[in-house]
Amino acid sequence: MEIHEEDRQQKNWIEQQPKFESKDILLSIASIVIAYFSLQLLKGYGGLWITLFTVLFCGTLLAYIRAKDMEISRRCFGYMGYTLAFGVSFSLFENTVLMGVNFIFLVLNLAYLILVFSGTRKNGKLDGYIVFDFIDGLIVRSFKNFTADITAYLSLGKKHKNLKYVLIGIAMSIPLAVIVLTLLTGADSMFARFFNSFVNRISMNVIEHLITFIIAVPVGIYLFLCIYRNIEKSPVKPHTLSFLKGPDVLFLTILFIFTAIYLLFFGVAAMGYFQFTQSASTTLSAYAREGFFQLLLVSVINVFIFWAINAFSGNSKMIKSGLSLIGVETLGLIVLAFAKMQLYIASFGLTVLRFNTSLFMIALFVCVSIFIAALWKEFNYMRIILVFMSICLLIISCRNTGNDIVSYNYEKYQQGKLSEMDISVFYVLGAEAVPKAVKIYNETTDPELKEELSGYLAWVKKNIEEDSMVRNLQRSRSLALIKQTNK
Repeated sequence: MEIHEEDRQQKNWIEQQPKFESKDILLSIASIVIAYFSLQLLKGYGGLWITLFTVLFCGTLLAYIRAKDMEISRRCFGYMGYTLAFGVSFSLFENTVLMGVNFIFLVLNLAYLILVFSGTRKNGKLDGYIVFDFIDGLIVRSFKNFTADITAYLSLGKKHKNLKYVLIGIAMSIPLAVIVLTLLTGADSMFARFFNSFVNRISMNVIEHLITFIIAVPVGIYLFLCIYRNIEKSPVKPHTLSFLKGPDVLFLTILFIFTAIYLLFFGVAAMGYFQFTQSASTTLSAYAREGFFQLLLVSVINVFIFWAINAFSGNSKMIKSGLSLIGVETLGLIVLAFAKMQLYIASFGLTVLRFNTSLFMIALFVCVSIFIAALWKEFNYMRIILVFMSICLLIISCRNTGNDIVSYNYEKYQQGKLSEMDISVFYVLGAEAVPKAVKIYNETTDPELKEELSGYLAWVKKNIEEDSMVRNLQRSRSLALIKQTNK
């Protein structure tokens, strides 16, 4: 019955859908420009360019919504304000620590903005249906009736004669413009030098830009259809998981098996720790290194088991009790893995990977705790989790976390808790570690450390000066610090 109703809604939507207007044509052109810009970012452009891309995307979306005379709520502006703030962070800081996760998160934020402004989220809010919202908004609606959309594109010339005449005028002007420019270069030597210089500069990258533009056209059309179809609220089939519900006995059996395994593990692990404290042959670092990543992987698997049983079971009290128990055991595994990591960091210092792993475990602990609480009291737990993670990511993006990492290592090195300074961490962090590196360089009396830092600073200076594709405030300040140090 639901399928027939969905088909009826889709048929009515096709019959009543508005034809492409001038504002839609402008949006399609702007979408191709945005797509071209995004492809440039994939080539390595970053920093200020990512901020400009964010502003361009948000500005285009807002202008189109305004042109459609749609009502915009304060919540929409709140989402856009967060996205813009996140985009601005790329102009301020290098954020090597985040290893590209911040850019992926920014793209997801921009995509989610389309759903927020168009009002096509299933429940009209950030909740557990966010995955379905993305699937419907970015895939189903965008590619539904794709043939009809292409036909509408091809028929634009018949309905918009001015656009057709503009294109014809451009085509007719090109051969005449070539002749005129050729004659003008022969009429004035200064203009000839300027024109030849301009042509040589353009011709070097013209093929590359042409290929990028060709790829940007279908990507831009997809982006246009994504925005257009969501704003026009093309209907989609409702999502339901009720037909996949399984018997409680099946899930209780699974919970009992894994609960027993983890209880046995904790018992043996407690005995192993007692044996470690009594033995002098095993070092602290060796104990900390043992089994860390296995514990982390098991914790992630447990989260998947927790989610799957919660989604496909009847949520009886027995199921809730079993899920709560395995949830608590998962928290124990996370705490044990986190403790091992902190022991390892205490022995060998912080690195980008160790910092991110510790951060991931803290986030995982918070998520599992909220999952357990949501079993017994109904609330929008997904919104709390996503807002918490979004705020944390924005805070990390708006501070020099890399400098904090090397500051921690140097402090432990001065205290004698680290046997040596790991200079490789400085190279991984790039410009982020320059402020602390300069300070250590000016303070240290160790000639070997001073020489290593000098090599690192020279390497950063060379990279910043040669790499024109990434521009941000942190790089500019780091370069100024290095030049001041070299005086």
